[in-house]
Amino acid sequence: MSSPKEINETVRLTELYQLEILDTEKEEYFEALVDLGLSAFNCAFCFIAFVDSDRLWFKAKRGFEVREVPRDLSICSHTIQHQQPHVINDCLEHPVFRTNPLVLGSPWIRAYLGIPISSVSGNNIGTFCLLDDTARIWTKTEVTVAIALAKLVEHSLVERALKAKESNELNSKQQQNYNNQGLGSWKNTAHGGQIELSPSMEKWLNLSQTPVVQASWFNNLPIEEDRKMVEKARLERDGIAFTYRVCLPSGDIVRFEEQVYDSGNADDIRLFGLVKKISDPSLETLHPEIAADPGNLPRMEPNLDLKKFPKSFLRETVKGRLALDHQGLITGLASADDNEFTKLKQKESFIDLLYGEDQETFSKILNQCLGSNTPSEAWVRLNFQDENSTWLRMALCPKKGFTAFKKPSVIASFTAMINKSSSVQKSIFDENLLNLTGTLAKVGGWYYHLESGSLKTTEILREVLGSNKDSLNSIFHLSSILSKLSGRNIAVLFIECINNRKPASLEFESLGQHDKKKWFRMMIRPSISDDGVPMGLYGSIVDISETRRMEQGLEKNLLTYNLIVDNLTDGLVEIDSSLNVSFVNRNAKALLQKDKELFVHAMPLNELIPDLDKNQFAALLENVNQVGFSKSVEQFVGFIKRWISLRVFRSGTGYTILIKDITKRKNQSSDLYMLNSAIEQIREVIMVTNDIRKTKDPFGLLYVNSAFETFVGQGRDKWLGRNPYHLIHGRIPTRHYRQLLVGFLSRQKILVKTEYEINPGHKMPCDILISPFLDTARNAPCFLIVFRVFEN
Repeated sequence: MSSPKEINETVRLTELYQLEILDTEKEEYFEALVDLGLSAFNCAFCFIAFVDSDRLWFKAKRGFEVREVPRDLSICSHTIQHQQPHVINDCLEHPVFRTNPLVLGSPWIRAYLGIPISSVSGNNIGTFCLLDDTARIWTKTEVTVAIALAKLVEHSLVERALKAKESNELNSKQQQNYNNQGLGSWKNTAHGGQIELSPSMEKWLNLSQTPVVQASWFNNLPIEEDRKMVEKARLERDGIAFTYRVCLPSGDIVRFEEQVYDSGNADDIRLFGLVKKISDPSLETLHPEIAADPGNLPRMEPNLDLKKFPKSFLRETVKGRLALDHQGLITGLASADDNEFTKLKQKESFIDLLYGEDQETFSKILNQCLGSNTPSEAWVRLNFQDENSTWLRMALCPKKGFTAFKKPSVIASFTAMINKSSSVQKSIFDENLLNLTGTLAKVGGWYYHLESGSLKTTEILREVLGSNKDSLNSIFHLSSILSKLSGRNIAVLFIECINNRKPASLEFESLGQHDKKKWFRMMIRPSISDDGVPMGLYGSIVDISETRRMEQGLEKNLLTYNLIVDNLTDGLVEIDSSLNVSFVNRNAKALLQKDKELFVHAMPLNELIPDLDKNQFAALLENVNQVGFSKSVEQFVGFIKRWISLRVFRSGTGYTILIKDITKRKNQSSDLYMLNSAIEQIREVIMVTNDIRKTKDPFGLLYVNSAFETFVGQGRDKWLGRNPYHLIHGRIPTRHYRQLLVGFLSRQKILVKTEYEINPGHKMPCDILISPFLDTARNAPCFLIVFRVFEN
């Protein structure tokens, strides 16, 4: 059996290595889980294992002594390829594993039950397994319990991942050098013209914000002596590791170890590379005969000859620094990792080296940086008469302490972009944002770029406007079509949106298929650069026909409106500005016990609702006059002995009052308050948790009473949502802990008499009760946990 070649293999291994769990010592948590698995299933073997690139490594195991087995021999390498449990009742009858050496020889595997263990991102990195040396039928209940045990492993991995992330952030500066578990990856696009790089590869190749590079550039990175070997190994795509050297654009040499896979589909030409960095540039030497520049001259040393020639330095260096005076003249050069600048006697103008359209922009940003004495950022293109100009992302930082005798200057740190597409945010609208706009709009989207004058539209938008791509190729055509549909001069709206730098919207109607009228809402938003300069406009159109028809139907049919109000409320009252009642619907009459014959049309509101708090209601109306509506106000009406909720809306010259009968909810709240007060008087510690097998939410505490704080010595709020495992494990004997865990997994009521360690060395006798129940309010299974501690 050969190693799997799944597309996500690189990501899966990277996430496994980031957990830093391979080759670690025993941990009590995992040891307890395999002990529980062995006793609960009465099987011969139980283990928790993680699948490395070439081995299956056991974190915890029972029934055998080896620490790892080759991945090609393990059944688990097949288990992680699926999300469902891998169940084999008899391996000797399995078409794939009946000839496996682990089945035909020691440990004589017959029955296998494996549950994949997923990382935080959902990639399968290991397994929880139960094995037997005799054939057996794994029951549905056993599979369910095994899944629950695997989920406990995943909960522990979540905590480990968070700790690893915090540790990596804390030690990021110390870990910039080679990490023997650090991995990078690359893959070519479907058409093969570009290479997508992982963040580690970007970092190793001294790139910045360049996740996509040209394939020709990437394939020429290996030095000439290794290039043919690399090409051959990548074409074979057999996953066998090979080592080669790379000459970076800065002139440095690094050594990589790489494995290349394909997708497994004969019609798919994509390749996937898994890369390890096995040397630093400082460990390699650069031979002058490697890689010549376009002038067929030997490559210059960045720290020696190259700095004498600014043009060559900028062309060959991906990252570096410049010292510029107030006129933009280059006074010094340095590589990205140099602490000192090499001074230049013949000062060349950096501005003259830029693309014509960027010279004025850079001069303006340079003057602003020096004038305000604050750091700035600039995007500029180098003009080397190449087919594609090289983009530089520059961070300008003014030097401190200049005087009248020493003119101001800046230090400019730059990153060169390998391909022009990396700087798309500078001048060209990102196609992904356009597609996102179209998706959110549900109908279509468009974008207009000011500088180039290009207009990009989605196919769905063109269908809505009845135009093809050729006829809708400029902002003038779009403006003309929308003006005809809306009856407004859309060009003026576009200009106002750009000048005001604020979004705008417009609604219009149009005839669709079969002359059916449709309504649309167009939303326009300006695209603003970091400098506050408008770069373009992007818009989307939403079909609001159904909403508009519903509004029209409600306006035309008052009866329908009243029926809806009757169903949504328990009463409706309309009053004028003098607080006299002008209308009461039938629901309100029934609730307030007002007979139709006794109802006077212009009666004051306080006669309809005698217990109404006049001062509170007056303050309520002041808020309604400002915002148009009020929040709900609860009121007890004595003569009907009911609680009602009032909400007031502005309506014409008066107000509309919606009434809800909340008596039942008030009574329930009172009952719950009394019940909660009674629970709080109980001395026993009471906890409620969710069911680990029946929810996707993390296993944690849903409720704890006040006795918990005295018992644990910590506030209740700190423990809500947390795993109660830490309150039990290690504080009671292991045999009792296993009994409780079996109760959780099998949903059985269990009472355990044990000793609980309140503080180190201080144990007290106690009873622990675990009882399952159903939360009817949420229709969710839960557990009640009660601690009764007896004083010695």
